[in-house]
Amino acid sequence: MQDDTLELLISIGHYARIYRRFDEARYLFDRLALLYPRRAFPYLGLGLVELDRENYRSASLLFGRAVEAVPESTLARAWLGVCQVFEGHYALGARTLMSVADGDEPGAASMAAAFLKLPECARHSRAARAAQVEPAAAPFSTLERLTIRNGH
Repeated sequence: MQDDTLELLISIGHYARIYRRFDEARYLFDRLALLYPRRAFPYLGLGLVELDRENYRSASLLFGRAVEAVPESTLARAWLGVCQVFEGHYALGARTLMSVADGDEPGAASMAAAFLKLPECARHSRAARAAQVEPAAAPFSTLERLTIRNGH
């Protein structure tokens, strides 16, 4: 399919979604997923439909499929993290969002950073950052520290 036609179809799908014509949007993105199963955009579109309908579990599964199709897609990981937060999986969502927050895709990075500031996520992201720093600050293993303390 030509790039212009594909962009138009994706835009029509999002237009339908924005105007709450979820069945039409889902139909279009389903067809695009059949044509492009190894691309992220159809699953992102389907996930956004489910997100708009507040079906967070379904949206998470679809954003997960987008990540499986294109693991380097920071946008797919950002939306997955958002849905994990909406599902109440704050620690998991924070970890997913942290993997995106410093990325090179501005939209995904700013969305991730905004969600990481939520109180539900902030404590998990602080704990994860502290856990990453702690091993570097402690050059000795537990066994080595015990040996040093006991003088052996």
